[in-house]
Amino acid sequence: MSSQGVRQADESTVGLKWRTMLLDQARRVALGHIYRVAGDSMNPSIRAGDWLLVRRDAYRRAAPARGDLVIVRDPRETTEKYLKRVVGLPGEEVSVRDGELLIDGGRLSEPYLEGLPSAVGFETKSWRLGQGQYFVVGDNRAHSTDSREFGPVESRLIVGKATFRLWPPSRWGAVG
Repeated sequence: MSSQGVRQADESTVGLKWRTMLLDQARRVALGHIYRVAGDSMNPSIRAGDWLLVRRDAYRRAAPARGDLVIVRDPRETTEKYLKRVVGLPGEEVSVRDGELLIDGGRLSEPYLEGLPSAVGFETKSWRLGQGQYFVVGDNRAHSTDSREFGPVESRLIVGKATFRLWPPSRWGAVG
């Protein structure tokens, strides 16, 4: 009788391990993945060393919106992924002129820059975004590799939406 009890306990333990693994996988699908920020291109909003929760399913039913923080794959076919902010949407014209970022000729309100310039070190240039194309930039424009350099990104290159800062605890909370 005791050996049968031990065997049942083993089967229960195995079952518990499987349930735990399945729940962990469900959490990843439901909540997203955790990314650690490595650079300064999103200062002051997001800093190097911050850990972000990224929802990979965020754009299954809705398109990215202006102001969203997204993880994008480098469109130049490297393995790099970047954290950037969506500023230009499909069908819009994005311009950099006289040190300002313009959308369809109008100045874009960017309170998250906290006094940083909206455009740095680039001559006057314009991009017309096609269907499914987005213009993404870093908040710290002087130290950002973004659409000003590699052009608009296709929606298929958007990995997910950053929604929550998990680390450090002093800056814990929603992002975007």
